[in-house]
Amino acid sequence: MCSLLSLVKRKKPLLEKNREILVIRLWALGESILCLPMIKALREANPDSRITVLCTKKNSDVFKGQDFIGDILETRSLSMPLFILKNFRRFDLAIDTEPHFAISAILCFFCARRSIGYNHGPRAKLYDVNVPYNDRQHVVYTICDLLKPLGISARPKELVKLKYGEDAARTLSSKLKTMGIKPDKPIIGIHAFTGPTATWRAWPKERFAQLIGRIKEKYDCTIILTGSPSEEKGNLEIIGMLKNKENVFCVSGLAQTELFCLIGRYGLMIANDTGPMHVAAAQNVPTIGLFGPNLPQRFGPFPPEKNLAFYHPSPGHPVINIHLNEVRNCDGECMRLISVDEVFEGVQKLLGKSE
Repeated sequence: MCSLLSLVKRKKPLLEKNREILVIRLWALGESILCLPMIKALREANPDSRITVLCTKKNSDVFKGQDFIGDILETRSLSMPLFILKNFRRFDLAIDTEPHFAISAILCFFCARRSIGYNHGPRAKLYDVNVPYNDRQHVVYTICDLLKPLGISARPKELVKLKYGEDAARTLSSKLKTMGIKPDKPIIGIHAFTGPTATWRAWPKERFAQLIGRIKEKYDCTIILTGSPSEEKGNLEIIGMLKNKENVFCVSGLAQTELFCLIGRYGLMIANDTGPMHVAAAQNVPTIGLFGPNLPQRFGPFPPEKNLAFYHPSPGHPVINIHLNEVRNCDGECMRLISVDEVFEGVQKLLGKSE
């Protein structure tokens, strides 16, 4: 469809001023968080423009409450034709932050008079201006590269803190109290799983259990393992491996805003390459990311100066190249190359109590 639409596409030069700007981000909690610095920079350079974010229900909480976003529109795959009809040529400019989806380029074609997107794949023919996707730098910078055609040079130094309401904070506090989690000890968070996509991104459960044991020997703290309801069983297995289970809790199935609030209370976060890792970095929590199938240069906890990422290069890796729509299977050996010793050293470094 992109190739067919490109036959009638007439590329236009970008305008100096755009009253209505659409930013498209349909997928992924983590990459949605990494989009916020770009949107903030866009707003600062265009204070008189209205910026609308098009997203889905799964990632809309990332954008809510941010004062540099004018409007948030949620869509579903089945409702996209109706969205196009309602918003045909409504926007002066669309910026497509998706690295490979065809549908996002099609939305740009119909809903905006001009558009900016990445320069690879048939979808690139539908944008008025193409931008190279640099897969050897952090995605925060790669997304900000989409602003260069507008004359905006943005190199963020940190992520944007995620918002949540008082209701989320009260609900979370009630849940923690019910579970017997007291606020009198520092909290170290563990996110040991990766959701249903590319489960081989996860560090072995046995390694997490060994790491928790080492942490508890040295630090008087509360350990919280988070995850989806389907990951609760795995978290309980990790807890079951521990000799000392005191003040170790499994907290699963939180609403996203409750998760934002909880992680914001941590003193440290240790996680696989997944969305909650980026939540922690955005909430200014010292973060350790564990990588194997993908590169920390692209997706490590940002900024790298304040956080740590562990990764050992493996033959044939990375096997995940999101911008190429490439997710190849992996035997998990790349994750097993990360030792408990080195992660524990990282914990001590970030907590400022190295021996």
